[in-house]
Amino acid sequence: MAFFLWLPALLLAALSEPAAASAGTSICNDTGALHQLAVTARTDGSWITQGWQALAPGDCTNPLPEGYQGRFFYFRAESPGYQFRDDSIRFCTKAGPFRAGGSGDCAARGYREQAFARARISTDSQKIPLSSRSQAAAAAPDTDAAGGTPYTAAVVLQGCSPEQEGAPAACRFVGGGMEIRATAGKQAAVPAFAFLMTLQQGAPLAVEGELISSFGSHGDLDLHSAALRQPNRHDRLLRQMQGRWVSAADPGDSFTLSGAVRQVSYRGSAMPPEFVSVLDTCHGAGTAGDFLLARDSERGTGLCYRIQSLGSDELTLIYLPRGTRLVYRRLPEG
Repeated sequence: MAFFLWLPALLLAALSEPAAASAGTSICNDTGALHQLAVTARTDGSWITQGWQALAPGDCTNPLPEGYQGRFFYFRAESPGYQFRDDSIRFCTKAGPFRAGGSGDCAARGYREQAFARARISTDSQKIPLSSRSQAAAAAPDTDAAGGTPYTAAVVLQGCSPEQEGAPAACRFVGGGMEIRATAGKQAAVPAFAFLMTLQQGAPLAVEGELISSFGSHGDLDLHSAALRQPNRHDRLLRQMQGRWVSAADPGDSFTLSGAVRQVSYRGSAMPPEFVSVLDTCHGAGTAGDFLLARDSERGTGLCYRIQSLGSDELTLIYLPRGTRLVYRRLPEG
């Protein structure tokens, strides 16, 4: 499966990586729509579910770790307008990127329970067509919207738009690698939106409500409440990184960070926006520290970078797991 790298300087290196072995089990998207894939496999004696991975039409992915010894694995794929045929085997999931163990007490742990399909491991190379499980329907049920999913999260305010020309007020938040949109559709939420309208982009918030729909890196929230939270170290680092930056090695490589959205430009061409989070750990990192997770807003793929240093005029990132050092200089405003 093709991955779009967050920093264009890494594109050539990515293309030179050796291809994954063709032997094994692959899931192939032979439908005409982008799907989001979640997979459950047995790891260290426990069933671990991970999602959601974007799978574009025509793409294949090997969903299992190298050397996987299990006889079965389980998967679920979602796309608007498509109905997934499962085997009534349920595991924990949630909107946006996640990693969940087991299948019990999903709600108590902040997850929901969804049904998966079972796939048998073959000793020979095999390809599982997505169309065997996910089929277009005239009105497929929205599994994310059924009853809404309780949602409580620490987010960053991306911006609000006031009511105009009959359109209700709306606010956008970024958290956990996804963008959440809330619309002032209920009278009870009016005070919360009035409060949000007074805040600046990048304000750290704690929001609560019901997630009424989600797909990939985007979701819609029935907002119940919103409150400012005390900025932590990660919030402060994100605030320090606001603005325009250019690569010290390639003046054609630059990006702008606004709130928690990063817009990369390479030699005048804009790449898909990315939702960023500052974390104290990241996949591929063997040690603790400060890390930047950048998630592609269109494909949902995520990349990790270690924040090696951050000053008023210079930012140094280490791309993981390669260890590539990337130095950026801040551009003056205006």
